[in-house]
Amino acid sequence: MRTFTLGSGDDRRFVVIEVDGATLGVVQGRADGSTKRADKALPSEAAARSAAERMAAELSARGYVERTNDGTVKPTRAVAPKPEKPDRSHLYDDLDEPEVAAGPALPRVAATTAEAAPKKKKRKTAGRGKSPDPAAGDGLDRRVLAAAAGFGLLVAGGLMYFAYESFLKPPSLVGHWRGSQMDYQVSRSLSIAAYQLILGADGRASISEGGGEPDVGTYQVKGDRLKLTLRDGEGEATERDFKVVLGRMSLDLIDPGSGKRIVQLMRIQSESAIGKMATAAPATRAPAAPTIAEADPAADARLASVEFSPKDAASKLKHPPGWQVETGARPDNTYSWGRFTGGSAKIQVFADVQGSLMSGSDSAQPQEKGSPLAPVQRAHEDYKRKAAEEYTDYRETEPALFEGSGLGEGRFSLFTASAGGLFGGKTRGLRVTLLTNDRRVTLQCECPGKEFDALRPTLLAVCRSVAR
Repeated sequence: MRTFTLGSGDDRRFVVIEVDGATLGVVQGRADGSTKRADKALPSEAAARSAAERMAAELSARGYVERTNDGTVKPTRAVAPKPEKPDRSHLYDDLDEPEVAAGPALPRVAATTAEAAPKKKKRKTAGRGKSPDPAAGDGLDRRVLAAAAGFGLLVAGGLMYFAYESFLKPPSLVGHWRGSQMDYQVSRSLSIAAYQLILGADGRASISEGGGEPDVGTYQVKGDRLKLTLRDGEGEATERDFKVVLGRMSLDLIDPGSGKRIVQLMRIQSESAIGKMATAAPATRAPAAPTIAEADPAADARLASVEFSPKDAASKLKHPPGWQVETGARPDNTYSWGRFTGGSAKIQVFADVQGSLMSGSDSAQPQEKGSPLAPVQRAHEDYKRKAAEEYTDYRETEPALFEGSGLGEGRFSLFTASAGGLFGGKTRGLRVTLLTNDRRVTLQCECPGKEFDALRPTLLAVCRSVAR
């Protein structure tokens, strides 16, 4: 395992490279504790180590510093620069073109009448016109150059617009912001408060905390202060005042009195998509929550009958016979995965400790069946952003109650995404979240859109077979 760091303080980033057999794992993290992991299976352990060395060299070139196990900086070897190839073109500068000696002009021989060749009759050739006009060729060249110049200006304008929108345009508070704040007390409890803030271009605002009903009203911005004038569900008016630190993709809400950061929000929709609040709400709502048929244990047993358990034994499940199986786990037993492939269908299962801790499953109070405040629903919604990063044009339904597994109540969503590739098409799938005492178990099932209805009973049978 090799660790690389960049920056310090709140801007500090780190990357951890791990090689487990033929699997290369990369963990990226920030100073606020957020991490993202990616695993890639390579043909051999040598290939995995070679890929790890290349990634380490690239990180060093980007300014990352490798750390040893005790936190000190690992010395790097200086690489001698490659000698430049000498330019010998000047060796030929003194050579001139050879001159041809001028000789006496040959006398012109007059042709006799007898020897004179007969004149050939000029024959008209069909399809041949007059000799090409030089002016017409110049006009064509000018048109080609003008078209090329126009295309170059169009490309340059597009690049300038992209650079302005991405890097030069001043950030705006208008948009849809979402985030959560974890409050942890040693030996007592772990709780997470979810925040959602919508600021419209027309001066209207909406804020909700803890997953409750939002309060709506108006907002004003003066300097680094954001003032909200809100009315709750009963019509009672309240005022909220925050100090804000605005980034391009983040918004920190700070208590003006104590200077303590309340929560850091992330932009999930830009000001151009928000527009006016009156028209924004319907566009941001996800499709209605789906329903699934009641489980049939006998039918599920016929569809999924082969037992499987990952290396760390975090959970177990059953999959259809003949499906290809791949699996792996971290050495510290905090993360395991499995992949099952049958024809065009694929099922992935992930069991991670972090998702269970973030959802507060160890300290949560009992909730009503299907409650949106249940820890499993928070765990399901927290994984949505990571799932969306693996696809293009990812969309999923609202979370719905999932029953029938050996881990109790869960949540599921149906999703669609672009399949990409040469012929495009749609991918349809099912995402299920379950919780144990120390793990979040995520199942991500997918297949081509046209085959989803036929494969749906098999995918559900695998998801319902999960047990401890």
